[in-house]
Amino acid sequence: MNEIFKPENFKSLKDLDECKLNFAGIYALRIMDISSFPLQLRSEIEDKKSSIIYIGKASKNLGKRLEEECRGKSHGTFFRGIGALINFKPPKGSLIGKANSNNYKFSSIDSAKIINWMNDNLQFDYLKVEKNIDFIEKDLIKHFEPILNTTHNPKKSKYLALLRKECINIALE
Repeated sequence: MNEIFKPENFKSLKDLDECKLNFAGIYALRIMDISSFPLQLRSEIEDKKSSIIYIGKASKNLGKRLEEECRGKSHGTFFRGIGALINFKPPKGSLIGKANSNNYKFSSIDSAKIINWMNDNLQFDYLKVEKNIDFIEKDLIKHFEPILNTTHNPKKSKYLALLRKECINIALE
C-alpha cells in the first residue's frame, strides 16, 4: 500500500487538461500545503497517514471524471465539499423544488474561484484499474482516510459535515 500514491508522483491540477486519461481508474487528490485549509481541518489532516484529501473512481473515463470533480462540470461530492471548506456558499433557495436536497451548486463566479483555488493548491495522481474498482477504491479510502470522502471512511471529517449541512440549509432557504 505504501507504493501507491507517493507524494513525488502527484501532478498539479493545472496540468490536468493536458493529460490523456481515457481509461478506468482510481484517482487521489492531495493538498500541497495544509495551511491553505481552515484551522479546524488542519489537525484532522495532520492526524492522517498522508496529505491525500480525496479518493475517487472512474469506471470508464478517468479524465472525464476528474473534469467533473475538479473543473466543476457536475458539482460532484468533492467539488461541493472543497467549495464549502474554502468558505463558498450556494445561492439561497437554489435547492427548492429539487429532487435531491444534498446536491447544492455554487454560482458560476464562485465555481470559477473554486477551480482556481484547486489549481493552485491541489495535486492529483491515479491508478489504471480494470477489475475490482469498487473494492480497490473502498480499500484505499480505509487506508488513507481522506477527509473529504464521506463514504467508506471511518474517520470522515465532522467539520466538513457541518459545513456541508450549512450549505444545504442555505440552498433550501
